[in-house]
Amino acid sequence: MDDVDFALINALQISPRAGWSQLEAILGVDSTTLSRRWTRLVESGLVWSSCFAVTPPEQAQLPTGVLALVEVSCVAGEREKVIESIVLNPAVLTIDCTSGSRELILTLSFMSVSGVDAYVAAELAAVPGVLGTRTHFTRTFFKEGTSWRLGVLRQRQIRALHDLPATGIDAPAVPTRLHELVITGLAGDIRRSATSIADEIGKSVATVTRAIGQIMHASWARTRIDFAHNVVGYDASVMVWFSVPHHQLETVGAGLALMPETRMCCSVVNSANLAVVLWLHNLREFDAIETKIARAFPSAQIEDRWMLPRFAKRIGHILTPAGLHAEFVRPHRTPLPLHQTD
Repeated sequence: MDDVDFALINALQISPRAGWSQLEAILGVDSTTLSRRWTRLVESGLVWSSCFAVTPPEQAQLPTGVLALVEVSCVAGEREKVIESIVLNPAVLTIDCTSGSRELILTLSFMSVSGVDAYVAAELAAVPGVLGTRTHFTRTFFKEGTSWRLGVLRQRQIRALHDLPATGIDAPAVPTRLHELVITGLAGDIRRSATSIADEIGKSVATVTRAIGQIMHASWARTRIDFAHNVVGYDASVMVWFSVPHHQLETVGAGLALMPETRMCCSVVNSANLAVVLWLHNLREFDAIETKIARAFPSAQIEDRWMLPRFAKRIGHILTPAGLHAEFVRPHRTPLPLHQTD
């Protein structure tokens, strides 16, 4: 991957369905070249994309699902077999390999707390090679992958992307059944054509095109462009668990979410009540970041630190041991509960 590839990824993080001719004017690269590069990046497994529902603060009273982070300890040498046993389950959104006293950290999606408990106790615990589990129910996401940016574009390019002509600004307050079907169609490929989705769900292209435009601007949907970060220079991923006084939790969570290194930040139900994932170019950067956090938020005590040397699955996308995209398993629909500053 080169600078043009990074600029293209950054641009699509901001405007995921921008036309190639629109991007040509902003990035200064021929539209045919951009299209060809995107196809190459996707087909090589270096880049993939997602679309999913979220629950914005103004809709917090509506029924929603439950997300949980689950630590999994494995028998020595059995980690890969455990991954193979659970990776196709649509309720297992994300699988990260870890350092320390556990081998895996999973993100589970269910419609209820009891659903999470039943899966962990009856199914996950029975997987050959699993020694033990520990569940952390998530509360609020201050940041997740949709708002993380590569940060390689100039400010004028970012402004131009935000200023592209918009459709769908009349998105309804809550998604309709049509929107849910279209989100499902876009789940594993945010640039999938409206024609393809229309054929799949039996609607007109015009209807689907309008719905896509609304989804792109709705508070109840998110898109994200992911890439094989370990292949392109992000050599250290660290998960940090903080214990924060409850009355300062939102302040600390929102503050950590503003850090460019923060990939994910959410509050959880546990003594360590704030979980953060940092993407770093090298592990040496962590010392300076930890010092910075300690000075900015002295009440936030670090309870544990893990390396995340490998990502096996992200939001339904299964990755190879080398970090490249392999296949997509459509995940269960469970909107993420987001913080008001997201």
